[in-house]
Amino acid sequence: MRWISLVLLNLLAMPVWAGFDEGVLAYEQGNYADAVREFTVTARFGDTSAQYNLGIMYARGEGVKQDYAGAFYWFLKAARHGDSEAQFHIGDMYENGLGVQQNYTEAVKWYRRTAEQGMTVAQLSLGGLYGIGLGAPQSYAKAYAWFSLAAEQGNDSAVQGKEITIDAISPEQLAAAQEFTQTISKKYRSRR
Repeated sequence: MRWISLVLLNLLAMPVWAGFDEGVLAYEQGNYADAVREFTVTARFGDTSAQYNLGIMYARGEGVKQDYAGAFYWFLKAARHGDSEAQFHIGDMYENGLGVQQNYTEAVKWYRRTAEQGMTVAQLSLGGLYGIGLGAPQSYAKAYAWFSLAAEQGNDSAVQGKEITIDAISPEQLAAAQEFTQTISKKYRSRR
């Protein structure tokens, strides 16, 4: 009986996966309306990649009228399933008020989720928000730490952010920031 259930489940899922592949093919061929249709079917069945792709297409206005609220909806679905790129886009949308009311606290929360997964641009964004004090109390130590992690991955803007942060703090604060960087770096690396 269990075997029959698995066979039936696989048969029912096959059209969903075929729809995703057809959506990718349609997108690659520039047939965005068909891609949206195919991705929507698979996204409604919980496919995270389809949800993310729909978020991109709604944000860009590909195959649909540009709709940041629609993009936010699909990104949020993918983000809640752990998609780090969708999490970054949610943070960006909160930071810039795209499709949702601007909320720096939410931006910090979503950037942190993906920064901890190693996404350089999220680390850079998080460092910037901590350095300015948007969405969280201003903390040069946290800004320095996140800029440092992004700089380790070769991000030139993070190197500049780190240098600006060094210029803004005292030698004692720099020592504390470097110590905090080591702590967060160990924590970040243990999650990889």
